[in-house]
Amino acid sequence: MRATFLRSNRRRWSGVALVIVVAILGGAGSCYATQNARGAEQRYAAQRMDRYAGDVTRAITNEIQRYDDTLTDLSIALGAQTDLTSDDITWITNKVGKRGLPGAASLGFVVGTHDSGVAALESFWRSRGEKGLKLRPAPTGGQHAFAIITRSYGGLPIEPGTDVSTTPEIADTLRDAKLYGFAVSRPHVLLKDRALPAAQQQPSFLFAVPVFHMGGGIRGWITMGVHGRDLLTEALRNHAHGAVTADLADAADGSAQVIADASASAAEDYPASLDRVVQVTAGLRTWELRVRPTDRLLEETDRGFVRNTFAVSITITLLLTLLIGLLADARNRAMSRVDAATAALRGDIVRRQEIETRLRERELELEQLALHDSLTGLANRAGLDAVLADVVGARTDIALLLIDLDDFKLVNDAYGHAAGDTMLAAFAQILLAGVRAEDVAARIGGDEFVVLVTDVPDEPSAVAAAQRILATAAATPVRLGDDTVAVRASVGVATGRESDTPKELLRRADVAMYQAKHLGTHGVQLHDPSMIDRRAADAQLSDDLAGALDRGELHVLYQPLVDLAGSRPVGVEALVRWQHPRLGPVSPAQFIPIAERSGTITSIGLFVLETACRQVAGWDGLYVSVNLSPRQLQEPTLVQDVLDVLARTGLAPHRLVLEITESALVDESAGIAMLSEFRAHGIRVAIDDFGTGYSSLHYLTRLPVDILKIDRSFVAELNGTPEGSGITEAVLRLSQVLHLTTVAEGIETTEQAAELQTLGCGIGQGYLFARPLPPAELLEMLVTTAS
Repeated sequence: MRATFLRSNRRRWSGVALVIVVAILGGAGSCYATQNARGAEQRYAAQRMDRYAGDVTRAITNEIQRYDDTLTDLSIALGAQTDLTSDDITWITNKVGKRGLPGAASLGFVVGTHDSGVAALESFWRSRGEKGLKLRPAPTGGQHAFAIITRSYGGLPIEPGTDVSTTPEIADTLRDAKLYGFAVSRPHVLLKDRALPAAQQQPSFLFAVPVFHMGGGIRGWITMGVHGRDLLTEALRNHAHGAVTADLADAADGSAQVIADASASAAEDYPASLDRVVQVTAGLRTWELRVRPTDRLLEETDRGFVRNTFAVSITITLLLTLLIGLLADARNRAMSRVDAATAALRGDIVRRQEIETRLRERELELEQLALHDSLTGLANRAGLDAVLADVVGARTDIALLLIDLDDFKLVNDAYGHAAGDTMLAAFAQILLAGVRAEDVAARIGGDEFVVLVTDVPDEPSAVAAAQRILATAAATPVRLGDDTVAVRASVGVATGRESDTPKELLRRADVAMYQAKHLGTHGVQLHDPSMIDRRAADAQLSDDLAGALDRGELHVLYQPLVDLAGSRPVGVEALVRWQHPRLGPVSPAQFIPIAERSGTITSIGLFVLETACRQVAGWDGLYVSVNLSPRQLQEPTLVQDVLDVLARTGLAPHRLVLEITESALVDESAGIAMLSEFRAHGIRVAIDDFGTGYSSLHYLTRLPVDILKIDRSFVAELNGTPEGSGITEAVLRLSQVLHLTTVAEGIETTEQAAELQTLGCGIGQGYLFARPLPPAELLEMLVTTAS
């Protein structure tokens, strides 16, 4: 929220700054446009000034030329007269009027002479018509110039006979005219105006053209006095129309003496660049015409560009500033909405990212589930197949261990599926602890596991890896509630071959594992080409076994249990046999596991129990041992079923021994209670194959048992040495401590019997005494032994 507020605040101030910048730029643009407009108007005014200055200059130049032409014409006319008289001059000069000659003030005929010729000159012109002429030479002496005939276009003319050479401007002009033909004087007050009041006097100038005799001698000069102001005013009136004013100055001597100035006043406030100074040639003199604008010209050239441009530009600036302000405000509002939408979108993006993260996590979970077993965390069948596809056939230094847990169904039945899952997860940890990091462990079925071992140099190494797994499992019983259950498994081992396939490798391992199952629990079998897949045959045997009881194919044999001290039978062990109508005798090692898996072991077990009890009931002095399978121990009615058999057969309970294996008690608490109930009814309990299981001493002390049967594998090691008898002696010492009877299985030699007796074993069983026999043969043996 704070970040959004800061952004909004920055945008607001940036909008204000933008408006200020636009206003400043607009003001600068307005000033620039105004300056351009002012420049345009000034250029227009300058153009007008150039035009007016040119027009006035041409007008003055034309007037000077007209004066020149007029005087020249008069000079020619006068010079053409052979005998020039006063009347000739009067008649000729009367042709010239002031009209068309603006500023003309006087016209005169001047004759020059030296001091010595004054009288003669006066006499000459008197004789030519000027009767009252009186020449009045100036006292300066030297050369004189006398006005013989004068004419005024305004005011009084000068008196004839006046010596005009007394005026330096006139004297210089006459001299220049004599030399160059046409001359103009410096500005001065005309002689005829000098009697006027000073306010009426104005600078003027004299035009002079010499008059020559027909023969070439000079007769005099025709002169014309011109008022400069009148000349200039007329030119301005005709050509400037009041737009400009001007003054005329003689710049020949560098003093720029004013000849004339117009009566109109120049504008008070205007750019100095509008002033125009033009050179005007008048005879031998150069005048400066200085033209200045009047208010009228400024008004004419002020077309409102500056004001309009300024007003328009300021208006545009204000409108643009207002527009920018409105746009900035609209933008700020829009951006505020964008911020809100962005925040919402960002929230949506965050939520989407969270969803995508969860989806990715779920995807990883699904991938994990697709390639891994959810219960154990091991690879599943798909994960194993992916690994096998990469290595099988490409490498031969691999081994596949197919592991199947023994009696796992009993765990599920006794403890429930949750406990079964616990055992599976525990065994998965056992696998991970027993294999290397580069090996792959997988669960491919309910209680089936696979380990792919790499870098296997030979088959014994593969078998050793499987044995390590079984040893780890044996040393790590699983805690299920208050009970501790040993983990037992059968392992089939198959090594890699060239051009092998995953399916073929698994098949060989499966055949080997099945062989291990047949040979007994918790064992390892390496696949051998001679092995055959017995699953189809076992399936057929299972079908045949289901009806074997009804068909009378099962029968019971008895192997005597002999007192080693007196060599007399004290009991018998009942052993079931199957006479298959097609296959002949089928080994118990082959059909008992099938019966366990199919569930027919329960009915077979009761059949053996009832048959043996009925048979032994007629043999005085003997007891009978009957094996109970782990599956039978899961039957809740087993105790009652046994008591019913005893009741039907009449066998005393103390003459019945029920044999169980160490691993048969899957449910420890229920099993102990059941065994205690058997003992409460006088039935004894024996642990068969003692020493091959993994029960702890604490576990053994809790079991309500009476007899320990030493496994035949320990008996086979007896060779008269401490090493060979070590385990057997330990078992015997244990049974003595626990006050248990011991029975040694698998006695085949007299030496074994003697050593067992020496070690303290009381009862023996084995081929040394007798094979399992039918009832008749056993009875015959008993009679023979008794006699």
